[in-house]
Amino acid sequence: MHYDYILIRYGELALKGKNQKEFLQKLNRNIKEHVKADVGENPRIEREQGRLLLYLDGAEPSKYYNALNHVFGISSYSPVLRTSLKMEDILEGALSEFKQAMGERKEVTFRITARRANKLFPLSSMDLATEVAQYVSDHIEGLTVDLKHADIDLKVEIRDEFAYITTQKFPGLGGLPLGSGGKGMLLLSGGIDSPVAGWSMMRRGMTVEAIHFHSYPYTSEMAKEKVLTLAEKMACYSGRLVVHLVPFTKIQEEIGHYCHDNMRITIMRRIMLRIAEKIAQNREALAIITGDNLGQVASQTPESIYAINQVTNMPIFRPLIAFDKEEIMAVAKKIDTYETSILPYEDCCTVFVPKEPKTKPKVDACQLEEAKIENLAELIEQAVANSEMVVKYGKVIEKRVQGEVK
Repeated sequence: MHYDYILIRYGELALKGKNQKEFLQKLNRNIKEHVKADVGENPRIEREQGRLLLYLDGAEPSKYYNALNHVFGISSYSPVLRTSLKMEDILEGALSEFKQAMGERKEVTFRITARRANKLFPLSSMDLATEVAQYVSDHIEGLTVDLKHADIDLKVEIRDEFAYITTQKFPGLGGLPLGSGGKGMLLLSGGIDSPVAGWSMMRRGMTVEAIHFHSYPYTSEMAKEKVLTLAEKMACYSGRLVVHLVPFTKIQEEIGHYCHDNMRITIMRRIMLRIAEKIAQNREALAIITGDNLGQVASQTPESIYAINQVTNMPIFRPLIAFDKEEIMAVAKKIDTYETSILPYEDCCTVFVPKEPKTKPKVDACQLEEAKIENLAELIEQAVANSEMVVKYGKVIEKRVQGEVK
């Protein structure tokens, strides 16, 4: 079957009013970048009355599906046949598309869904659907109308200059185009939750960079590589992901030496936020993102979150705060991070977990514990200065970087 375009719907963006043009420009750019990376082509895309059209120019539409499945801001897409607005052309196009969808089957249920965006078209949506259904039924045997559970749902959209016909509709990721929601710094631990949290903020348009704290030799080189693999999988959606690898060994040793055992995780998290804030400021990020999930572990009780938050005025986004574990795991499997996240390589938080961590720490108690570490400010500055940046580009290339990354 020869299709002319892939018709791309963008749902939520249609509500953006005066800012819609900027959002659509970002969506257009992101689609082109993903197609270029996945297919090796620069696609031709045009906007038409609430839709984007990706020109196929004779190509099979399926070659573009993987790229489109990784672009935030697309609500759904369909390969479409284009006809003129002449009724005979619409009917013939609908029949051709229906036969293609029916294949070798002898009996199918069907429905016709008509949408008339062009109000100058002489038939109403209902009348158009009725005519197309009658024409298809007259030319194909074995058809039964089923408006709720049809085997084939043939869609006809009447636009300003053309009609678009399809029997296929694939769901997109939804959300907002990446790059439309500022930049955030994700605390990427290597577990199940943090990659999902970062992906969730990407889906709301936020450009994400990641920070990973490693404590060699307490954590292995494999633990660090596991995190970089997670970053690579996330980069399949963002194009690339900058990862800041922060050496945390000395700080953890000082915490272990000076701070009470049951306060160590809280102190550790407070120091991580201080470091994350400094890196975020250096990278012009406006928020910190964590995979916190209310009540899941000791550092994620309301009291712990309150005590940890006190060290920064920067917004902290916790997109998974009200999710249950099954919901988080389902997303992790969907975005292909789950199997990597469950690999048995521990991060610095799990290695240093005390036997009875404090679940309701007080801010003043945290401050007293931190005051025992005399050179804490200097250690934080050293950790920031000695961090390494690695840029992950999906499964294509890794580039270790010294100095500034734009």
